[in-house]
This record gives sequence, C-alpha cells and structure tokens, in this order.
Amino acid sequence: MRSFWNQIPMLRITLSLIAGIGVQILADSVLHRSADVLMVILFLLSSSLLTLVILNFITKTELVYRSRVINGIAIFILLFSFGYVLTWLYADKNYQTHFQKFLTNESFLVAKITKPPLEKAKVITVVAEIDAVKNKNESTATTGNILINVMRDSTSNELKYGDVIVFNSTIQEFDEPKNPEEFSFKLYQSFHNIYHRTFLKGGDWKLVGEHQGMFLMAQVYQVREYFLSLIIKYVKNKNDFAVASAIMLGYNDYMNSDVTRAYASSGALHVLSVSGLHVGIMFIMLNFLLGWMDNRGRKFQIAKSVIIILFIWFYACLTGLSPSVLRSAMMFSMIQFGRVMIRNVNTYNIIFASIVVLLLFNPFIVTEVGFRLSYLAVLGIIFLHPKIYSLLVIGTGKQPEFKKQKNYFLKAFTFLRHDLYWFFLTVVDLGWQIVAVSIAAQIATFPLSLYYFHQFPNLFLLSNLVVIPVSNLILFLGTGLFAVGKISYINDIVGWCFNFLLVVLNKFIFWIDSLWFALVQGISITMIEMMAWYVLIFLLCWLTEEKRTKLVLVSLLLVLGLTSSHSYRQIENSKQKQLVVYSMPKQKAIAFIDGRKVLTAFDEKLLSDPSAMLFHVKHHWWKCGVDEELKVASYTLHVEGFPFGNLYFFEGKKVLLIDSLLEKIDFAMEKKLKIDLVILSHSPKVYLENLKKLVDFDEVVFDSSNKKWKVDYWKKDCSKMKIKYWDVTERGAYIKNAAIF
Repeated sequence: MRSFWNQIPMLRITLSLIAGIGVQILADSVLHRSADVLMVILFLLSSSLLTLVILNFITKTELVYRSRVINGIAIFILLFSFGYVLTWLYADKNYQTHFQKFLTNESFLVAKITKPPLEKAKVITVVAEIDAVKNKNESTATTGNILINVMRDSTSNELKYGDVIVFNSTIQEFDEPKNPEEFSFKLYQSFHNIYHRTFLKGGDWKLVGEHQGMFLMAQVYQVREYFLSLIIKYVKNKNDFAVASAIMLGYNDYMNSDVTRAYASSGALHVLSVSGLHVGIMFIMLNFLLGWMDNRGRKFQIAKSVIIILFIWFYACLTGLSPSVLRSAMMFSMIQFGRVMIRNVNTYNIIFASIVVLLLFNPFIVTEVGFRLSYLAVLGIIFLHPKIYSLLVIGTGKQPEFKKQKNYFLKAFTFLRHDLYWFFLTVVDLGWQIVAVSIAAQIATFPLSLYYFHQFPNLFLLSNLVVIPVSNLILFLGTGLFAVGKISYINDIVGWCFNFLLVVLNKFIFWIDSLWFALVQGISITMIEMMAWYVLIFLLCWLTEEKRTKLVLVSLLLVLGLTSSHSYRQIENSKQKQLVVYSMPKQKAIAFIDGRKVLTAFDEKLLSDPSAMLFHVKHHWWKCGVDEELKVASYTLHVEGFPFGNLYFFEGKKVLLIDSLLEKIDFAMEKKLKIDLVILSHSPKVYLENLKKLVDFDEVVFDSSNKKWKVDYWKKDCSKMKIKYWDVTERGAYIKNAAIF
C-alpha cells in the first residue's frame, strides 16, 4: 500500500513551487537583491534540466531506481527555480517598459481605470494602469499600475471602470511602516503589482476616454452594482448593510471597525468575506439538489458537473470576481471536474492542482492571508471533519433500531414519540456536523491566525452554531432576492426576510462580543513557531493514517521545541526595558516598556481610539509580550515638581518631556541637570539654545504631534549646536533600549 505522503504528489509539486516564489519575494522585499539571485536561479534551472535529460536517457531499470534521489532533487530544483523566475517575471517593475523609467517633472500620464472606484469621505480611490507617458511631443507606451486618490467633486464622482484619464502630478512611492510591527501598506501593494501613488485635485486631471475596459468585466461590475442597489433598497441599517454586502458580494468597503472587531471576537469573521465557505455552500447545495442525476448514466453526470461549474462561475461573477471567489471557484470547479472525469480521484491532489493553476496566473496570490486561510480551512475540513464527526455517532431516526442509542445523553430522550425523536436526533446531528466542521477548520487555521491577528476566539463553537446556518440562509435568500428583484410583492417578501436575518445575526454577534471572555488577545508567535505548528499538525494527521514510531518522536521533539521557544521568549520579555516614541499622525505616543508592562504617556484621544491603537501600536506590544497597561502618571516613573515639562526616571536614565506652551524660560537652575534625552511634543514654545542653558542634553526627539515648520526650525538649531535629533514623523518610531542610552 502506498504511503499517505506518496498518494499526494501534487503536494510536493506545490510546496516546491511555493518555495521558489517565497525566496524571490524574500530576495526582493528584504534583501533587495532580486536580479542578482536570478542569475543563480537560472544556473540551477539549467543544471536541473540537464540532469533530468541525462537521467531520461538511462535505460537500465536498476540505474534509474538507484538515481531516484538525484531525480527527485533535480525535479525540486526545477520547480523551485521555475517558481522564482515566474514571480520575477510577474512583477511589472522588472520590465524596461515600466512607466517609472520614463518620468520627468513635465510628464503627462495616460491612465486606464482597471477596477471600480472606491468612494471615501473626501476622495475617490482608483487603481489604474499607465498605458503611456507623454514627454513634450513624444509618447511612450508603458506598463505598470498606480494607486490614485482623486479629490471628490461632481466630476470625479462619475468615474467608473474603463475610463481613461490624463494627468500631471507628483508620483510617489509608498511609505515604509513608521512603527515596529505595523502593517506595511507598501509591501501589501507591491504584492498587487502597485508600487506608486499620486493625489489629484480637480484641475490636475482630464477624462479623455470611456468604456476602455474588458467587456466581460464591465458587465460583471454592472451586475454587481445592480445587486448592491437591491441590498440598499431592503437593508437600511448601516451595520446590517455592511454585513450583507460582505456576505453576498465580498464587498468590504462599508465595513467599520466595530463590526469587524465583533465578528473577529466571536470567531465568525470568515462569513464577512466571500471565500471557500460561501462557494463551498453553493457547491454542496447544488450537489444535493442535482443528486438524482448521478444514477442516470454518464451523460447526466457530465450535465450535472457542467451545471454546477457554470452556476459557481455565475455566482463568482455576481460577486465581482474578487480574488477570494476566483480561487474558491477554481478549486471547487476542479473538484467537480475530477469527480466526473477521473475514476478514484484523490481530492487532495485536485486541491493542490488548483493552487498550482492559480500560482501560474498570479504567484503573488500566495502572500494573501485569505488565500492561505481558505485553503487551509478546506483541507482541514476535508481531512479532519470525518474523523471528528465519527467520534460521536448519532442516528438520524432512519435506522430500524434507532432507539437503541449508545449515547447515554441521547438515550435519555427515547421516551419521545418516533417522529419527534427523529426530529430531535436530526437537529442534534446537524449541530454536531457544524461543531465538527468548526473544530476542523479552527485546527487547520489557528497557527496562521495567531501569527497575523494575535488573538483566539474562545466562543467560536457557540457562534458558529448560529452563524453558519443563519449566514447560509442569508446567502440563499440573497441569491433569491437577485432572482426575483423585479417581481413585485415577491421581492418585498424575500427582501424583508433577508433583512430580518441580518438583524438577528448582527444582534447575536454583538452580544457575543460584549462577553468579556469571548476573546483572548495579545498572543504572539514567530514565523518559525507558526511553521513548526503546521509541521506538528501535519505529522499528527499523518499518524492517524500510518502508525510510525518516527512520526511520534519527531512530533514530541516539535512539542519540546515549541515549549522551549515560548519559555525563552517569556524570560526575555520579562527582562526588556524600552523607550518608544511612536509615529502617530498629530498625536503624542510615548511608551516605557518595563518587562511585561507598558507605561504610557499618550494623548487621551489616541488611547480612546481602538482602531488607531490596534493599527499602530498594539501589534508591537503583543510581540513584546505586554499584558499590563498603565498610564505613566499613575506610576513612580513620573517625577512631579520639575520647573518645566515632565521628568521621567527610567532604569537610571533621565527623560525630559516638554509639551507645555512656554512663552519663554526666564528662570535659572542652581545646577545644570544632566538629561539623557529630551522629547518635544505638541509644538512647545521652546528655543533649544535657551533650554541648553538650563539642562545638559545631547539628544532630542521630535514626536509627530509637532508642527512641521517648528520641527524644521529646531533641526537647524540642532545642526548648529551639534545635537543629535530624531524626527519621528520623517524617520519613524524612536526606539531605545535602556541599556544602550
């Protein structure tokens, strides 16, 4: 019998390809040596090809068998190199035709809008492809995408997919993250082949063409807009509307932080993106409804598969062909195709084959968290769900002796009439199915979720018992609403039911979110630990198929390694002493990290803004293992009574924070106080030359709450007086370990 590993060769092919893609991304985004490494990769590619050609001419079976390891290594190198080269070729910036190479201050750019514009409060955000760059009388055809923010007015509100505009403005690259562990918008956009942005006011651009996009995509976006208008008609509450558009269309533009947080806390965030779950529901529903065709011959089986695949892609078009829907539609289409065209098909091979197909079209798709989560969830459900479900056998009442129930809890209900007991068992069985699915998906996705989101929803089982069936009904009713949207009376009934279920779902989710024990936050694991967790999960799954001593030993070693790594980080975190001045737009954010607690000197407005804290600060605190937050004023770190500003003693270092509005410093100190660091905040009226007469300091930090013109003035003084300075707005967060002050 072939081993579990040998039964899924597509897994090895997929991992080899992803390894090459990952190395290219690392070489480009971290090492910035993408082109240099490319030469090495091309050499490896040619060497592996030559090796395979030589091995192919070996005719003796014994020699071929002996060289199987070399053959395997050559194939791995071939796939690895192919993945690297494919990713390098996919990035527009590597081509000589990229528009950046032709830009001057006088350049006019011709841009075609390639996605529906996103309307925000003050701007319209569009993604456009630069078709040409015009310099004087010369026009050069170019490639490359750009993100454009257009000031909202009556003209920009009319922009749509396929429009062509001409503009002349300053083109900028995206900024690097300003704070440690902060989300990198620059890196995120680079994975979507976008490396530049610009801002256009009303007179900076001109519309020169319309309807220049792909005809198919234009029709898809029109269908989506029609469906969105139906949802708006029947769903009035903004939170309910945001959830409806997310569930039905994968349209997250209307989501706010409160809704996102509530669904994340309850473990139901997966329903807010059209993904494998939604397409999988459609897939299962259609297979059930068309099940009668399975026993009517080959032609009916092929017809069933064609209907299912066409309907899945119609639904994908209805949602606007978002990336998450595309990958799910591809995966389930290949599964359905494999079922009817290939005998004894291995579902895992089909799933990994669908990953390979998607990577061939877009290797950067592997960087999307949603891509990884959806595939991991599907793999977890397919493999683990049957095993978990079999742990509790529940009769549905169809068996002749169904009252001979082995489960003592269910046996207690055998006093019920036959039909009532059958209904009771059916409901319990459905609930257990949902629980088994939820546990399987959670096992498969929790390491990746911990790595990216640093939290775990404790009540995911409870929430999914309600969310999964209700969201399924919402999905069916929403699809029905689209079908009967123009039929009077019927559309109103369906629309009312659709809205009612959304209200029920949101009320339940916000109730779960209100429970203090619903969510554990602040969990931090490294990438190595995340990968170790997945290796451990894979080995344990392998053990359920094949009982091998080596697998047990390796699993135990991984558990020991993970435990040791966690303990080591806990010890290191308890010793840390850091001063951090975060870069926050127009706000003060100073933190003293002392072991596993943080002492904050933040603006109150910032502390009361959970979204800003989460985006800019919390991820860094979680990495540092912070589990206690205190205001610095309530801690002995703060010394009262200093003549101006606030003086803090931190691990033997003196930090002077000046944020009061001093007209002038007209008093003298008896003795100059040696200060290790001065922090200026909220544009105090302080002259560094006068300050130097009172206190002795060699370094000053300007936080991001200061006005730019004032910081520029201070910088000149620092240069004149040879004082080290750090502009947080320009250079990012200031981080100093107490030991190296």
